[in-house]
Parts: sequence; structure tokens; C-alpha cells
Amino acid sequence: MMEGRTRTPVTGKFDARDSSLKPDEHHIGWSRALQDALDNIGWPIGEHQTQIVFGALVEVENPGNVIEYHVTVI
Repeated sequence: MMEGRTRTPVTGKFDARDSSLKPDEHHIGWSRALQDALDNIGWPIGEHQTQIVFGALVEVENPGNVIEYHVTVI
């Protein structure tokens, strides 16, 4: 990492409400959210050791379902 420049966590999102994801395709939602985070990362050029945190906004009816996927790169 370049000295003097800090990096901040970035979160990508994928809204599943308008998608055609099937109930067993959560990996696709998180993949799209991760790509959104990487597309907007804005970190200095170079290699960075990171943590990836997966989250979701879940709407509970019966059954519950994920309506928005979140991936944060730290």
C-alpha cells in the first residue's frame, strides 16, 4: 500500500427485488454485490490484504427471502 494514503471499507450492493434469482442462487447475488464493491473501490494501486464481509437485507414473510445483498471489502 502507498504511504500517506489510507483506504476505507467499501460496500457493494445488489438489489434482488427486480431480479430473476431463484431461491437457491444466493451466490449470484453476493457475486454481483462483490463486483459492485470492486468497481467502486478507489484504493491506491497495489496489492491489498482484505477481509470480505457478506450481509443481506432479509424480508421475513413466510418464508423469508433476501431482497438486497451486501458485500463489504475491508
